[in-house]
Amino acid sequence: MTLLDNLESIIRADQPSCPSTAEALAKIGSPTTSIAVLEDGVVSSRCFSTVGDDTETVFQACSISKPVAAMAIMKLIDEGKFKLESTIAELLPADVLEILTEDSPKSQRSMIEKITVKQLMSHTAGLSAHGFPGYATSLGNTHVPSAREVLRGRRPVNTERVRLEGLPGQAFSYSGGGITVLQIILETVTGKDFPTLMREIVLEPLGMTRSSYGGLRDGEKNAAAAHYTGYAPCEVAHRVNPEEAAAGLWTTPTDLLRVVQAVQKSLDGDDGFLRRDTARQMLTEVDSNMALSWFVGGKGKTLFEHGGSNDPGFRCSVTGFADLPGREEGDAPAPRHSGVAIMTNSALGVKALWRVGQAVALLKGWPQVHCWFAKGMPATPYTLPNENPGKAWQPWAGKWTDGRHELIIKADGDGKPVVDYDGLADIRLLPAAIPMAMVEGENEYCAFVLEGLELLLHLKVKDGEGKAVLKLLAAGKDKELTRIGE
Repeated sequence: MTLLDNLESIIRADQPSCPSTAEALAKIGSPTTSIAVLEDGVVSSRCFSTVGDDTETVFQACSISKPVAAMAIMKLIDEGKFKLESTIAELLPADVLEILTEDSPKSQRSMIEKITVKQLMSHTAGLSAHGFPGYATSLGNTHVPSAREVLRGRRPVNTERVRLEGLPGQAFSYSGGGITVLQIILETVTGKDFPTLMREIVLEPLGMTRSSYGGLRDGEKNAAAAHYTGYAPCEVAHRVNPEEAAAGLWTTPTDLLRVVQAVQKSLDGDDGFLRRDTARQMLTEVDSNMALSWFVGGKGKTLFEHGGSNDPGFRCSVTGFADLPGREEGDAPAPRHSGVAIMTNSALGVKALWRVGQAVALLKGWPQVHCWFAKGMPATPYTLPNENPGKAWQPWAGKWTDGRHELIIKADGDGKPVVDYDGLADIRLLPAAIPMAMVEGENEYCAFVLEGLELLLHLKVKDGEGKAVLKLLAAGKDKELTRIGE
């Protein structure tokens, strides 16, 4: 069986009553889940859909538009068109600079003028406008504002003006507004509109044949339609984003992995899309796991990634692996020329894309992939109900409390772990399909999903103390339990 066959088995086991993998994913919120996996330089793809989509279907890439746009910025830097330290006063037309400084205190003007390309790319420029809801043109709203109008924030723009809110360079604060400023800089430097420059500089050279900025291409018949849930379509199939660099890319998971491959090849040497030093600079952390339009991190600095969320119903993520700047001696090497991209057409798509991403990482023995736009664990992972849970859990057997309730971890009649919650029921503990569930260096499990619930028990040993620690994790939060009697 292939990797994607094994993935299907995990998905189906989660919803055994569903007649297909696509139905199982729709049941947890996503009518279409399209995935591409990069394994040692080779891409494979599969699409699970209850609405007729396939691996060639294009989705809104949402905020993944940002790191793809960053590829154009870094390419122009390689060509000497400007520098990361170049300021917006040097690069922006005077009218755009006036928009950014309008109604601001005089003391701010010099700060705004000295904002750099690097600060814009790393979301440390101090500018406002986290994200953009887009415009539903199919509902009769025929006027889509320009990027300049978006910065000004007046009617008919549906977001506030982009303004200086923090000190440039002082701290990370995610800003789609700052990326929109970069969009205008790129158009000014190249003398071309954004869709054209992106096609010429990035999309065509990388072979991204199913990708476009500036809306769907004329005659496009194979585009995903947004849904609220796995079954309920939105009133509009999609919205239009004039903030193209921030949220305007249409693409497929396979095309997103072409970007990942271009980054990885650039890191290998100077015969890639970017110079090696340029690629390393792009993936060097600036603040809060943010590099230059890519989030970086993972155990031992091994992954670069981004995710995205567009209204009314698109959620997606892309992850690539590489040995990144900041690694320490002894860190395990990153998986070579590997990565995963997942795209969904639902406002509830985060659960599907996160579960699928973790399952792929587990099957491949990769580090855990992240979900940058959700704090903590956005959903419980899939389970491995047919796997032997092993014996690593046994030192955690006994009574635990969260301060109000009692949980008893014990073995059932077959010697498998269960948890007794306040004497109400014995709940099976199923091995979790997530890399953190594996005991390092052993074929044993240390993270278990409570059967039928959105809860995960993580068994840990406190560093340096050898003390058993038990954490109960739910979406977005976790709670450490105390062993009774200690």
